[in-house]
Amino acid sequence: MSENEETKLLALMEAMFNGQKRTLGMVEAAIEKFGSVETEITKLNRKMNTLHELALRQHSETSGRLEAISSRIEETERLLDDRARDLSRTQIDVVGQYNEVLTALQDASHASRLAEEVSSRLTEVENKIAHM
Repeated sequence: MSENEETKLLALMEAMFNGQKRTLGMVEAAIEKFGSVETEITKLNRKMNTLHELALRQHSETSGRLEAISSRIEETERLLDDRARDLSRTQIDVVGQYNEVLTALQDASHASRLAEEVSSRLTEVENKIAHM
């Protein structure tokens, strides 16, 4: 091999080594970037886990509150149903008493007419006896 060829070969090898150095530098930079991206992903995962835990606690608390509200509503509905039944019974009793009062008034009115009739007949009989 001649000196010229050796020089060319050495230049080619130097260019190849320089290319490999640049490639290694880029790979190193990519690895560093990947490391920082991995660190950020880890931070985001921690934040997501924290948010997930917070959401679970909120859901649990909200579910508990909703169950308590639902129980109170059911209790109120039962109480209202009981009061509605009480009102219906009271209404039936009042109507029954009203009917009894009306019947008593009608009976009293009828008895009053009978008493007037008996009184008027008695007066007639007394008048007849007095004229005899």
